Amino acid sequence: MKPEVLYKYRDDSERTEGIIKNQKVWLSSPEQLNDPLECKTGKIPPDWEAKTVRELENGQLLGVVMPLPSFEPPKRLFSLSERETKQWMKRFSKLNHSRKVKAMRKLYSDHGIELSRPENIIKDMRMRLSKVGIFSLSEDCSNELMWAHYGANHEGIALGFSCSSDCKLSNPRHCLPVVYCKEKPTFKSGFKNEVQIMSPGSGQQNVQRVSFEDEVFRSTISTKTPAWNYEKEWRYVEETHGLFDFPGILIHVVFGLRMSDERKKYYRETISQNINNHVDFFEVVESDDLSGLSVSKEQVMA
Repeated sequence: MKPEVLYKYRDDSERTEGIIKNQKVWLSSPEQLNDPLECKTGKIPPDWEAKTVRELENGQLLGVVMPLPSFEPPKRLFSLSERETKQWMKRFSKLNHSRKVKAMRKLYSDHGIELSRPENIIKDMRMRLSKVGIFSLSEDCSNELMWAHYGANHEGIALGFSCSSDCKLSNPRHCLPVVYCKEKPTFKSGFKNEVQIMSPGSGQQNVQRVSFEDEVFRSTISTKTPAWNYEKEWRYVEETHGLFDFPGILIHVVFGLRMSDERKKYYRETISQNINNHVDFFEVVESDDLSGLSVSKEQVMA
């Protein structure tokens, strides 16, 4: 179950100040993440890939001989006359699969349309993975290791974003829980495919690719090895990396155990000047014993 608030650990820096002042966050590309094993698919079985490519090619071929919406053989193909179309279809029906694909591509190419190539879909998936934008968050704002690694050795800050309705963090398309697993995600059955249709005569090919909604694609951008499970991570994701608006309303700010009172005051003032909604301030405190850290239930008064 998704928590009500997700936290971004940050150091005390000008970049962190900029996040608050501009109300924007940077989504990193996979190569910028700290785990080199991330966003990798497992080995794709050659027989599965060949079967999938053939199925997609059969779909393209069906579109030639039984086009939508009638699902009947066409009387005319592009600029061909009815007689030329019948002759072309007769020759086409006698070809084997690979020659049919070649003839289909030539027909479309001769009329200014470049068909997508199903064999490139897997390659396209890897390219799309390299462009994905990822913003890492945690459901835990009092984790000692997280404060040490991402909160500048406890001198930093944690920004808490609401996961309430009508924001990116409430949308399962954009907010994914990380799964901690030793196995890389891979294709074992089919995948969700999408096609971007270009206007006829534009000279641009229709784009056929693995959908951003595909289960394996999404697993690939949200799977880490078990060594990272202490992070309790969730990910705000977009199809491209770069600068984006806050994915949810900033409602909590948690000050690290070692942040000075002066810097706490600065951040409270900065937030008051730049964030229009109410923000609750908290601070990390030591437990009475050595059990760890906790977050003060009392708001830090401005």
